[in-house]
Amino acid sequence: MSGSAKTKRALRPSAVKKTVFLGLTLVLVALIVFSVTASLSSTVHSSDTRSPLNQASGVVIGGPMVGKPIPEFTLTAVNSAAQSIELSQFAGHPVVLNFFASWCIPCKTELPEFAAVSKKELGKVDFVGVDENDTRSGGSSILRRSGVDYPAAFDGEGQLAQRFHLVGLPTTFFIDSKGRVVALVVGQVSSSMLETNIAKIISS
Repeated sequence: MSGSAKTKRALRPSAVKKTVFLGLTLVLVALIVFSVTASLSSTVHSSDTRSPLNQASGVVIGGPMVGKPIPEFTLTAVNSAAQSIELSQFAGHPVVLNFFASWCIPCKTELPEFAAVSKKELGKVDFVGVDENDTRSGGSSILRRSGVDYPAAFDGEGQLAQRFHLVGLPTTFFIDSKGRVVALVVGQVSSSMLETNIAKIISS
């Protein structure tokens, strides 16, 4: 056997080792890149103050805030950034507090009913809306199309989501004149459900 053939045969194991080492190195680099990317993505999401909300897929009655005082808030109005809306301004009155958004299909369905009942129950109960995780233009549009003329606050970044334990939209709080949550509905509120819970907070 020639010296050249021996040299080639001797180099083969080394070449295999180099190939394996190179492959493992590439895999390791890929894993590091993936880990760093995931970490950066997690950091971005954790620093985002917006609380992600989805539209409710069904109807859930009740929640952790039932029987407790409703938290206060001060926000600008959906239709005017120069106007402030404070929940405390409705103190002493029964209140229907509805969290909605223009991207929420159940919200679009129930808001016209809320608008109609708010006019029917005028003087007996106050309606207040909160446009959550939305754009101001989107909120103004859905209010206009639904015929809503009661006060509606704008919470575009979802600052109230955690304080009010929001898990989906729409969410409606029925609050008595003492500021206590009597009933809570996550999901679309039917007309009969709306009337029943309004009767509860008026008589409470």
